[in-house]
Amino acid sequence: MIERIGGNNPDGVSWSIDLSGGIQRVAMAHGCIHYGNGKARANAWNLPDPIPVHREPIYTPRPDLVAKYPTRPDAKEFRVPNAGFTVQKTAVEKGIAKQFPLILTSGRLVEYEGGGEETRSNKWLAELQQDMFIEINPADAAERGIRDGAWVFVWGPEMESGKATRMKAFVTERVGKGVTWCPFHFAGWFQSVDQRGKYPQGADPIVLGESVNTITTYGFDPVTGMQEPKATLCQIKAA
Repeated sequence: MIERIGGNNPDGVSWSIDLSGGIQRVAMAHGCIHYGNGKARANAWNLPDPIPVHREPIYTPRPDLVAKYPTRPDAKEFRVPNAGFTVQKTAVEKGIAKQFPLILTSGRLVEYEGGGEETRSNKWLAELQQDMFIEINPADAAERGIRDGAWVFVWGPEMESGKATRMKAFVTERVGKGVTWCPFHFAGWFQSVDQRGKYPQGADPIVLGESVNTITTYGFDPVTGMQEPKATLCQIKAA
């Protein structure tokens, strides 16, 4: 089938242009592109928002949208108070988005797993990524006088005044202007201070670094009670 569709260019064949299946033909007959322009509406009857609606993050880069798209009201969930509405309102009143104009996101590296205590103790994996880092767009880096590979300070809205995390800058267009990205596999530094001396003898990993969760902020999922460790706002300056 691949040879019939692609001829001399088999690498150009994908499910999106393979019309041998019925789903693609039926979708196109109804005016839908089966890989892009269709819309669905779900009624999740047992969730807080049965019909999904947009709600701005607690620490949003667009405070002008909070009045129209606020987070859910404060409530007691899983016997624990969720004060997200109050935190969001306070962040807007304090102008947090102006003080912390960069969106911070976090994610996974191929080299490490979880918090990294085990994988950063593997000498072969540790050699592949030796420093905690933050990806920053060239435009944002230029505004701050930051060079690729240089040390930078990063801090967020809930960190103690005068405190910051310290990590390497990775200047790249992989993130858009106004957006940054950090891996979540590092620990062993706290607010620029190396904590290696606090490990039991022989228990410290080969590679240490700041934990991105030092920067992340308040927020809980109303259904699972899971904290928000993946996105917030931050500010960066050259170290």
